[in-house]
Amino acid sequence: MNYFLDEDISLIIKELDTTLNKMNGKRILITGAGGFLGRYFVAVLKEYNKQIAHPISIVALDNHVTSNPSVATNNLKLDPNIEWIYGDATLGAQLPDKFDYILHAAGIASPEHYRAKPLATIDVAVSVTRVLLEKARADNSRVLFFSSSEIYGDPTPEFIPTNEEYRGHVASRGPRACYDESKRLGETLCWIYENYYNVHVSVVRPFNVFGPGMMPKDFRVMPNFAASIARGESLKVYGHGQQTRTFCYITDAVVGFLKILVDADAPNVFNVGNPNPEISIKELARLIQDTVSPNTRIEIIKYPETYPEDEPNRRCPDISRIRALLKYEPTVSLEEGIKRFFSWSKENYTAELL
Repeated sequence: MNYFLDEDISLIIKELDTTLNKMNGKRILITGAGGFLGRYFVAVLKEYNKQIAHPISIVALDNHVTSNPSVATNNLKLDPNIEWIYGDATLGAQLPDKFDYILHAAGIASPEHYRAKPLATIDVAVSVTRVLLEKARADNSRVLFFSSSEIYGDPTPEFIPTNEEYRGHVASRGPRACYDESKRLGETLCWIYENYYNVHVSVVRPFNVFGPGMMPKDFRVMPNFAASIARGESLKVYGHGQQTRTFCYITDAVVGFLKILVDADAPNVFNVGNPNPEISIKELARLIQDTVSPNTRIEIIKYPETYPEDEPNRRCPDISRIRALLKYEPTVSLEEGIKRFFSWSKENYTAELL
C-alpha cells in the first residue's frame, strides 16, 4: 500500500522550504511514527533528505497499539537515515542519542480506541510526555506535543470559532474524559517544563485532520464514510447529524505542525486547522455523496455502543495566532481534499482492510 499521494509529499516540502533547511544535519525523535500523522512526518523528511548534502537523522518509534504494523515493511523503513524502533514511546527517553527535535505524536485519538483503552490513553498523554520532557531538558531539544481540539470540550456559541485562550468546557467523568483530560494534563506538563526548566516545548491542537493514509479501523468520520462506500453501504451519520466540524487536509496540517516545531521563536499553544467551512456531519455526508458517490444513500443512526455519545456540538478553530506568528494559511479546500482522499481510498481500501 502507498500511504500517501506523491504530489502531497512534494507539496509539503515545497511549502516548508526554508523551515526544513533549518533541520539539515539535525536529529529528530518521532513518537507514534507508525500512525497516520507519524508516517507523514517520516515520509516528508525521507524525501527531503534526498535533496540535501547533510541529511536529517530520524528515530521513528511506535508500539502499533492502534497503527498498522505493516508499516515496518513499508518502503519508509528502507532508508539509512531512519532507525525504526518497535516499543513504547518511553523508550525514546532511554536512548543515548541526543535529539535536536522531539515530535511527540504518539497517542490514542480515535473515540472507539480510547473508549476501549482508557488507561493506555492516559499513560501516553501524561506519563510518556513527562519522560520525553525530561529527555528534552537534558538534550536541550525543541519539542512539539500533540494535544487535541477535544480539550475545548463543547464550547458555547460565543466561543465559536475557538481561540487558544478558551479554557474549555470539559467533563472530568465520562467516556471521553480519559482523552480530553489527559491531553489537558499533558499540556500542563509542557507549561511546567517550559516555565520551570526552560524547555522549548510548543503545543498543537489539531482540528479534524484527514487525508490519504487514514485506515478504516481508525474509526474517524472520513474513513468511516470511505469504508462504507467501498462496501457498497449507506453513509451512516451518528446521532442527529447536526453536530458541526471543520476539516483540515493533511498537507495543510503537516505544514502547520512543522512550522510550529521549527520556526516558532518562543514556545506557545497553536490551533492548527482550516476554519472554513464549518459543516454539519449530515451536510458533510451530502457533500461526499455529491462529490464522489452520487448513488450512495445517507442514513441517520443511533450511536454505536463502542462510540462515546458525549461529543461536542460544534468545533471550529480560530487560527489567528498561527497566521500572525508563522504566516500560516490553509490552501486545500474541503471539496479538493475530499476528492484526493476518496480517490486514494477507492484504490487502497481492499477487502482485507475492511
